[in-house]
Amino acid sequence: MTPKSSWGWVKTLLHSVYAQPDAESVHAQFGRILDALDDKLPAVAEHLEAAQADIPAFATFPQEIWRQMGRYRIALINTDETNT
Repeated sequence: MTPKSSWGWVKTLLHSVYAQPDAESVHAQFGRILDALDDKLPAVAEHLEAAQADIPAFATFPQEIWRQMGRYRIALINTDETNT
């Protein structure tokens, strides 16, 4: 789905979701990511849009554990990319 040459860029974009200071910023950043990917990697944007309820869901939990959840989610995404 994601060309290997774009993995680093997409990974950086996804990591930026977990670097946001609050839930509102998390959702806004996820929207910006979808917009950015829509032009260059529409299939990836479509895949992430389907997961829009899941990926930023960590923002409903206490901020103290966001980083741990972000690392786990990125590991799952990376595993999925290497298996496709």
